[in-house]
Amino acid sequence: MHKFLSSVIILIVFSVVTISAKEKEKKAIREMETQFVEELTPTIDGELNDEFWQNVEETEANFITFVPENGAQSNQKTFIKTAYTDFGIYISARMEDNSGEAVRQELGIRDDDSRNADQFGVILDTYQNGQNAFYLKVSAAGVQTDIFINRGRNDYNWDAVWKSEAKITENGWQVEMEIPYSAIRFPKEADQDWNINFMRKIQSKNETAYWNYVDNSVDGLVNQSGVLKGLNGIKPPLRLSVSPYITTYYNKRGDDSGMDFTGGMDLKYGLTESFTLDMTLIPDFGQTVSDNLVYNLGPFEVQYAENRAFFTEGTELFDKGGLFYSRRVGQSFGSVNLQESDSLLSRPTEAPLLNASKITGRTKSGLGVGFFNAITNRTFAEVYDKETKDQRLEQVDDLTNFNVMVVDQSLKNNSNISLINTNVQRFDGENNANVIGSDFRLRDKSNTYQIDGFGAYNNIQNPDGFVEDGYKYNVRLAKISGKYQYEIGRNVESDTYNPNDMGFLRNPNEITHFASIGYNQFQPTTLFNQYRIWAGADYSELYEPKVYQNFSTWTDFWVQTKDFQTFSLNFNYRPSRTFDYFEPRVEGAKYFRTWNYSSNFQYSSDSRKAFMSNVSIGIWNAPDREQFDYWINFSPRYRLNNQFSINYSLNFNKQFSSIGFAEHLKNDKGKIEQVLFGERDIDVMSNVLGVNYTINNKMGFNFRLRHYWNKIDYFNYFNLTNEGDIEPIAYSGKDLSTDTYEKHDTNFNVFNIDAVYSWQIAPGSFVNVVWKDAVQEVNQMVDMNFSDNFRNVLSTEHQQNLSIRLIYFLDYTQIKRDLAINRS
Repeated sequence: MHKFLSSVIILIVFSVVTISAKEKEKKAIREMETQFVEELTPTIDGELNDEFWQNVEETEANFITFVPENGAQSNQKTFIKTAYTDFGIYISARMEDNSGEAVRQELGIRDDDSRNADQFGVILDTYQNGQNAFYLKVSAAGVQTDIFINRGRNDYNWDAVWKSEAKITENGWQVEMEIPYSAIRFPKEADQDWNINFMRKIQSKNETAYWNYVDNSVDGLVNQSGVLKGLNGIKPPLRLSVSPYITTYYNKRGDDSGMDFTGGMDLKYGLTESFTLDMTLIPDFGQTVSDNLVYNLGPFEVQYAENRAFFTEGTELFDKGGLFYSRRVGQSFGSVNLQESDSLLSRPTEAPLLNASKITGRTKSGLGVGFFNAITNRTFAEVYDKETKDQRLEQVDDLTNFNVMVVDQSLKNNSNISLINTNVQRFDGENNANVIGSDFRLRDKSNTYQIDGFGAYNNIQNPDGFVEDGYKYNVRLAKISGKYQYEIGRNVESDTYNPNDMGFLRNPNEITHFASIGYNQFQPTTLFNQYRIWAGADYSELYEPKVYQNFSTWTDFWVQTKDFQTFSLNFNYRPSRTFDYFEPRVEGAKYFRTWNYSSNFQYSSDSRKAFMSNVSIGIWNAPDREQFDYWINFSPRYRLNNQFSINYSLNFNKQFSSIGFAEHLKNDKGKIEQVLFGERDIDVMSNVLGVNYTINNKMGFNFRLRHYWNKIDYFNYFNLTNEGDIEPIAYSGKDLSTDTYEKHDTNFNVFNIDAVYSWQIAPGSFVNVVWKDAVQEVNQMVDMNFSDNFRNVLSTEHQQNLSIRLIYFLDYTQIKRDLAINRS
């Protein structure tokens, strides 16, 4: 194995020395002058005929194609005007289109930039650090998208309040944008320049182009911007806004129903020109979209997406090494202490959030600071004493404070270094946890090579005074730009490393080495627009004791054809037995898996067509144990017109003779004497139906139905030996309460409907009507077919609620401006 790793290292070093791909000629950074306009402001209607624009110089912005032919001149002309006032920056764009194709203008909800529509966008790097930027886009249908870019990651959860309007013309289309200074952040300097770039997407050609040349073989978008000059005398305004909201609920479960009413407020306050305080007072997340719940058969926790707006917007600074998993805030951590005579009537699934606040920002020198704090309330379970016939409350969760602090310094050459600390304090005597971590990213001047790493140390104090600590670190060297790229690295997690009071880690106690190398064809060839070929290997062992765990290799091929269809094929191969030290769920035990392989094929059709689909087909096979899996994922979408579309997703996975943990057999003293494994057939099916009807760019309806079904049918059982092998045992697995099913058999169903009507009544202000329907059921009826099972789910007691929420955005700067206009 060490010889293999040495060979990989030699190959990579050799490739650096010998491979000299011909790079594109470096194009000069473009500059654009903006103009100050006093007193006047345009009406944002897309007409571009206001007096405001008459004396503003127009620039013929010769856009350079990003895809499909990188570096080529776009055939369509674009004319741009930029101006600014004491209130904000204004941008207009006229986009000619003489291709003979209609300008695409499919409607969609805000931030949905995947629709079949032409687009125009502006990227503002106001601090000129080449790493962070505000990206605002408008489609030809007038739909807004705003993104905060942080070191190559696009945060769609960032929402600013700005104005825009688009209009179709005889020669193409045009757009008008008003970006208030209160919507963005910039230095407090009398005279300043901003890095800027403009994007235009011509959907009929699948062409994306930029005003300042963006080389798609170079890593990063923001660092390839041009410069906007001439911003003089602008001042960061007082950024103060509140969004009060009221919500009414109608809840129904079975025969029980009732009304509820809540209210609260979100607040934003600019502490300085760089830093913003966000607070949510009396938070209410009742309209949050339902989780995609799954049945967890494995030894590790399932990680779910964060859907609560306060915890998704502006939290990119906290995303360091898995130390901040916002779903922990509001999670129920505790357990219930039951006596022999007790039975559990109910227990909390979450801890109520009392309040939450965060401070985020970045200075002109590139110093980013983040502070997050949240408090959750105590929770209680209802317990019934069968002997005394009394009911009582048992505390489950403490009053808990969650805190995160981050400092992140941007360095030259798109590099950075940061420090993060997370702290969880429980005020009623349960565990307190503290984790400190640091990461770094260093790049060379040409943005070609990168070395990055992360390290963390955790300290957990138990109520009895016992202290647990552990650590983690990883380091990686990579070539990130050019046709030939590679990476090699190492990750170490000690057996006692545990950041999960506020972070997320599936399993510690691991040392992993990895390496990969690939070739990327960025320019069109005779047959393809682009393609890439990659291969790599991973080798892992336990941290304690230091023993072999796994070795695997993989290859991946992806290609886009001339007609914009994409194909990918990957192959994974584990040539020898591997050891799983986690599936037995007891310290010191292991289970060996025989050699195996898997392969997956994916296809996506041209998304511009009315009908498009994604298809994925794969297999996994372990011949020595006659184990075989296959999966099929099919996701078609049909667009009836620019307002109405239907999408569907079917995911099916069939596992034959899957072998895994079933039960621990214990003696009279509660000590584990045997680890029982079971052989089972597993069916997993997920059906998702979505209907989108957008009335206009301010109003729309979205319907989503999801049914998830997991069926696990056991038929053989084994004893796990000390060597990790399995031996058949005489164990029936029968449920004593029935002769029909084995007690480990599982039939798990989740059914959800989320129907949302949203109406933007003013910038940043909405009326949302949401109807939810939810069912979750677990039984042992594994002999049912799909139709019988689905009828059974529909006949099960449903939990439904209808909610109506009004949220209104009030901005101090806008109100002050409106009053001044009225006075004048």
